[in-house]
Amino acid sequence: MPTCKILFFLLLALCTLCGKCDEVLYQQVGGEISMDCGGLNPNSDVAWKFDDVNIITIRGKSGNKMMGTSHIKDKAGLRVNEGTLKVPNLETRDSGVYTCVQTGKQYTVHVVSVFAKPGPVLLQSSDAELHCDITGNSKAEVQWLNPSGVPVYNKPVFKLKPDKNGQWTCVVNKNLNISLKLTVVGLDTKAVEVPEGGKIVLPCSLPQTVSQRVEGGKWTADQLPSDSFPTLTNSDKGLHWKGENSTKVTFTSGQLSTNYDVTLINAQPSDEGEYVCTVKFEGGAELTAKTNLTVVAKPSGGQEVTKVRGKKPAGGGTWTKDVFGLQLWVWIAIGASSVVLIGLVVVIVLVQQRNKRMKKRVRKLRSMRQPLTAKDYCQCNRGGTELEVELQREKLFPVPRQQRNPRTHPADPNHSIDKSREQNY
Repeated sequence: MPTCKILFFLLLALCTLCGKCDEVLYQQVGGEISMDCGGLNPNSDVAWKFDDVNIITIRGKSGNKMMGTSHIKDKAGLRVNEGTLKVPNLETRDSGVYTCVQTGKQYTVHVVSVFAKPGPVLLQSSDAELHCDITGNSKAEVQWLNPSGVPVYNKPVFKLKPDKNGQWTCVVNKNLNISLKLTVVGLDTKAVEVPEGGKIVLPCSLPQTVSQRVEGGKWTADQLPSDSFPTLTNSDKGLHWKGENSTKVTFTSGQLSTNYDVTLINAQPSDEGEYVCTVKFEGGAELTAKTNLTVVAKPSGGQEVTKVRGKKPAGGGTWTKDVFGLQLWVWIAIGASSVVLIGLVVVIVLVQQRNKRMKKRVRKLRSMRQPLTAKDYCQCNRGGTELEVELQREKLFPVPRQQRNPRTHPADPNHSIDKSREQNY
């Protein structure tokens, strides 16, 4: 035992001195790795290789870069700083041996990817595989944890029949955890109710597309003959129903994806019961959904009764009659709303036109007004004597001739004034 220990330490020391110790790195797809040359002198050249193919060379004194021929050189974000090489956005093809030429230090990189077969969206209780793929020959320890975090398997490939959604985790060497989310789906359906003589959609659908390809399917019911229903088929035209509309069942003729509904018409009390929708997928997987149908019989008098959750039965069957997929009262409400809306639009247009005419009339009246012009007015000289004021008045309003003769008014005290006026005239 002492001899073995001595040999081990000697080999370790020799490896350290030679600088060729091989370090193993594990990283998931899309991650980043960082590798250091170790013991590199300042301002010295730096060169990296990938599987003996040059990636990049940097001259220590000048800083000039020379790119090699390895595909690693084309990585966006590739960086070399003081002898440390950083490779981002890892892909599976980036797994291999990275070597620092100056020191001879090597890194063996394994890029790990996790995936589910046939895909991350799986059918309920169908066969599936979880893969924790480590690129290259690796002896890494792998462990699968279920959505509760409990270890369930110790190999890279884990087979299971999922029954619910959850996040599974692949643990590599107890330090690298990579998660894989699984979505498990089944057929959606529900119980339905229809009045006697009416029609109802029998629901059957997937909540989302799945990885498995749909290969076929059908509807069955013990109370109806099998030829009443179409069959689901997948051909060059895509997934569609095959068959013809019957007196009891109608269906869409278009291409299908995740909806496999059919419509039951002229429902009768004898049609009540269980209806089964079956969809088959590639690989032998199969999903089944059951729908219970209840037919509400007409009351005495032949009037149809339709049950609406939270409301009382309607008083008359005429208003609830289907017209182009909608009940009659809905069409009436739409028509009334349309009439009101059109009336409002007409009123708004008429008001706008009236306002325009009023504005035009106002502008026309304003343009017809004559502008005010300056006029000459006689203004009195308030600073003169009373005689001057009186004379100004006489000029504005001439005195009749019979009042100007001094002989006709001998006793007039203002005779002298009249005489002066006469002289002025």
